[in-house]
Amino acid sequence: MEMKNIFPEIRGNDALRTRLARDILSGAGLAHAYIIEGKHGSGRHTLAVNIAAALSCEKRGSGAVLPCGECAACRKIYAGISPDVITVSREDGKASIGIDTVRALRTDVHILPNELDYKIYIIEDADTMTVQAQNALLLTLEEPPSYLVFLLIAENSRNMLETVRSRAPSLRMQPLPPAMVAEIAAERSPEAARIRAADAAAFHGVIMAADGSAGRAIELFEGKEKDAVAARRRIAEEFCRAASSGSHAEALYSLLYPVSSGKRDDAALLLYDLSLALRDLALKKKCEDVPLRFFADRDTAEELCGGYTLTRLIYLYDSVEKARELLSQNANTRLTVFGLINAATCRTKPMK
Repeated sequence: MEMKNIFPEIRGNDALRTRLARDILSGAGLAHAYIIEGKHGSGRHTLAVNIAAALSCEKRGSGAVLPCGECAACRKIYAGISPDVITVSREDGKASIGIDTVRALRTDVHILPNELDYKIYIIEDADTMTVQAQNALLLTLEEPPSYLVFLLIAENSRNMLETVRSRAPSLRMQPLPPAMVAEIAAERSPEAARIRAADAAAFHGVIMAADGSAGRAIELFEGKEKDAVAARRRIAEEFCRAASSGSHAEALYSLLYPVSSGKRDDAALLLYDLSLALRDLALKKKCEDVPLRFFADRDTAEELCGGYTLTRLIYLYDSVEKARELLSQNANTRLTVFGLINAATCRTKPMK
């Protein structure tokens, strides 16, 4: 089967798509549970729905597109009205999936499928399940009915119990190349298409900010965040210009002082952008054709590289990573940002 006919709703992730199609078409079927892992907007839910459709597709094995998207089973699953594909998620206002939700699920699993060969549960934010809820689910994962499939959607499976992870192989969504993210965003978002035509630099800045996630890119174009994203990217680029020699303390204070008195989350997002930018520059020092994760314009990255030694770039990158670690440990935002400024204006060891 040609790649274009395997999970055509999923872009990229060719190895994963091929593996799933092979397992479904071989007759051996899938495991009874999988963790679908990846960043927000990476296509995890789309993959889960497509797995459900492929398992249930009436044209499965005919050599047609898998899933076909046209048969009655596919149409119902894509429309979200199949009685045998059940989505489980957090209750409104709740930060986690609790044990009561899983207990209700465990009662429901013993009811046979209505229409399909399988009964498929898509558990959103599975990595937010409480320990008690995970232990309750484990009882079903250990001895599931033959018709049952669990698709556990998670951003970070490390937040889940090892006993759960050992019974559910991980399917990791890989970041998409920027060109593919740009293509998808322009196809699916009228605002993205408009910005692409009106301001190519702004368009590609948002694409890079999405960091390989087409869903995130569309969110940024359609929401109110794109101006904040552009401002953070400008600060990160100006930081890279000012920090090359360590002698531009005034410029660094002007750039980062407003961040130091703002919200912790805003500071964390800026530090993430700084980390990506310095990573790009450090790798570009070693390899001309390295894929970039921050800079949309390779000429800009090349220009900035010229003002640095590799040692200086690694030193600054380590300093930013230490600042990120401190913020994650609830350190004072202003002191953390000031510490980074001080580290960036000298040539000694990174922050401690």
